[in-house]
Amino acid sequence: MQFLKIRLRRIQTLLFGLLFLIPAYLKGKKIQNPPNIVFIMVDDLGYADVAYMNQKIGIHTPHINKLADKGMVFSQAYTTAPVCSPTRASLMTGKYPATLKMTCHIPGLSIEKYLKKVNNGKQLKEGHFLDHLPTEEITIAEALKDKGYTTAYIGKWHLGGDGSVYSQDGIINEAYLPDKQGFDINIGGCAYGQPKSYFDPYRNGTIKDRKKGDYLTDRLGDESIKFIENHQEEPFFLMLATYAVHTPLQAPEDMIEKHKGNKFFAMIEMVDNNVGKVMHKLEELELTDNTIVIFYSDNGGLWGNPPLKGKKGTLNEGGIRVPMIVQFPQKVKAGTHCPTPISTIDFFPTLLEVAGIPLSDHPQVEGQSLMPLLQEKNDFPERPLYWHFPHYRKEGTSMGAAIREKHWKLIHSFEDDTSLLFNLTADPGESQNQAENFPEIRNDLLKKLKQWQKDVDAEMPEPVTINK
Repeated sequence: MQFLKIRLRRIQTLLFGLLFLIPAYLKGKKIQNPPNIVFIMVDDLGYADVAYMNQKIGIHTPHINKLADKGMVFSQAYTTAPVCSPTRASLMTGKYPATLKMTCHIPGLSIEKYLKKVNNGKQLKEGHFLDHLPTEEITIAEALKDKGYTTAYIGKWHLGGDGSVYSQDGIINEAYLPDKQGFDINIGGCAYGQPKSYFDPYRNGTIKDRKKGDYLTDRLGDESIKFIENHQEEPFFLMLATYAVHTPLQAPEDMIEKHKGNKFFAMIEMVDNNVGKVMHKLEELELTDNTIVIFYSDNGGLWGNPPLKGKKGTLNEGGIRVPMIVQFPQKVKAGTHCPTPISTIDFFPTLLEVAGIPLSDHPQVEGQSLMPLLQEKNDFPERPLYWHFPHYRKEGTSMGAAIREKHWKLIHSFEDDTSLLFNLTADPGESQNQAENFPEIRNDLLKKLKQWQKDVDAEMPEPVTINK
């Protein structure tokens, strides 16, 4: 009996000691959380506006290039719209703009004044669209927050109401801001489609002025790394949505001088510097291996997108195909390439899978998880992609809709009820209309496009009535 008592006391002593040793052990060893998520979305960054594309001489993006080297480059990544607000709404909800009734950028003018201006002299009235992301929509931030993620939106939102040019601070309705849509932190997100100024004071009600002359892209980068530092011990979702490289073209003088007066290239390099800043902080805190980083743009570029045709605001490839990189050391092999067409609606289900949330919890989502592609598996389903854009732009192919299936793309004009058909494998520049050569393919794609428009109850343009 005495022997058993001695043994029991020794076991108790050992267990008691372990209680002190375990915290000390864990203090020097990071507990593996669900993967962190960093989504970097640049505004108006075109397909050719990154150095790794080798399309424009003089672009300097070493940090974005490094991200490409360490991750997977998507060469046929699309946005769901050729302008910003619809793409942002799609990203937040996993739905097509036509489903959301958010097919146009939310104008800085009132919608009434905007429509009066753009419809003047036209044969069709633009389709109806909303001026904000409805609060009843479930956002990816809300889904991740329910899973225990801390969430931050830093940068351009542009989903918060029309008429921002008349405001003093970009806030039209506080109920429409990111912190009412699942984000714990909102810095910079308001109704603005572009900043009043890229230099402090910003006249933005969701970002406090810090130092006169501070550059906005740098400030958003600083706020991003502060968020990462403050939440490194817990799973986090950081949405860094730069206002750059949207107009006005403004950059620090030394950077403009470096690029021999090219303000646009200077702005791109300032974005690149802050991508590097964020990536360095992840490495410094040993978070890289457990973080998925997605680099993307909200629509095509304004200043040419070789070898693609068209630019922002058009349904041509230059208006909707954008740069995209995914780095995720746990799942993605470095230096890989994906040629499969993907769209904005695919990010919501992808991030659900990353976070371990069943897609069945969100049956409203219209996209597909990209994880099979990221892991180079062969079970990613083939499906058509759609665009619905019943709106006018000054130049290019607009006021229409489009469908891409495999290597074929059809653009249908609402004004004259005609269709263009392109073989994007043979003709990525969309220079040869094949509609008359392949009528069966044209008719099949048009039928699918019209059925999809019916399924999502897409808002259509209407004839302009002339009062006599």
